[in-house]
Amino acid sequence: MPILFHQNMRHFGGGAGPVATLRRNAYNQTLVNGGAFANIANGLGVGVGPVAVAGFTEITNNGVSQGTLVNSCTRLGIVAVGNVACGITALAHGSEFIFIGRSAGYGLLTVGRILFGAGHGGVVLFHQRAATAAALNGLGYPMGMSADYRGLVYVVVTVPGGIGNIAVGFLHNLYNFIAQRITVAAQLGNMMNMMGQPASGLAGVGGIVARYIGGDFNVAPISPRGGFTGYLAGPPGYPPGAAGVGTTYSGSMYDYWYSSVNAGAVPAGGYIVPLPTASSLTLDSGPGAVAAGNAGLMSDHAATMLQII
Repeated sequence: MPILFHQNMRHFGGGAGPVATLRRNAYNQTLVNGGAFANIANGLGVGVGPVAVAGFTEITNNGVSQGTLVNSCTRLGIVAVGNVACGITALAHGSEFIFIGRSAGYGLLTVGRILFGAGHGGVVLFHQRAATAAALNGLGYPMGMSADYRGLVYVVVTVPGGIGNIAVGFLHNLYNFIAQRITVAAQLGNMMNMMGQPASGLAGVGGIVARYIGGDFNVAPISPRGGFTGYLAGPPGYPPGAAGVGTTYSGSMYDYWYSSVNAGAVPAGGYIVPLPTASSLTLDSGPGAVAAGNAGLMSDHAATMLQII
């Protein structure tokens, strides 16, 4: 019963300082030492898993963060695809990245990103693809891309057993500006359809039977154009001081999934109407979290998962 996995890492850059080390360990320690990701993987339940594709959002660099995120993938039982730049700020604080991992049994067909250009003429979506994350970063940002937007990063992988390919994307919608958040959310249906289409001189990827997008959307769930279906679930428990609803410490429902699969359109071969779940094992940060007795080392967002087969 393979699942998709997403975790907002809360402004994560790796690093070697004392706090950075504590943060790395909180996420990545072994099962017996209480590492969050190892315990999430261990607690998926009988017959649930393995993780097919995972996305880690709000990554602040493409350097020291990578070693930590490779280890995060290992704890989840997957291998790294890599970091992909997904946008910049107008204040020139550098790029933000999304790190993706996949099960070794799911063959990687392409890596892509869809970036935003927004102006008086409306919204333009810039689609780029490459064979690897490093090659995709090497293309550079397209001319006309707007600052203060975060784009979609995705992979297309082959599902074992000859039951087709799936496109899986991840998004960290920028929090600071409401107008930008709404603009990005309104394009979810278009981005869903673009995954795997021809781009950067590459032919379209055939055989895509299902499409999924997960992430930290920083807006309440919407009904995206194109008839795609949203899937959301709050954590089974909340840490001390948390609002006790939603997927964030403050109580917002910001982390969820969209898919082309719904009760009326389930591909053959064992696919199911997606089943969302969430875990609060990484949810130890937020306003007042430390005062309430939490470590404040990991995220103010729960981990979210989606069973797809």
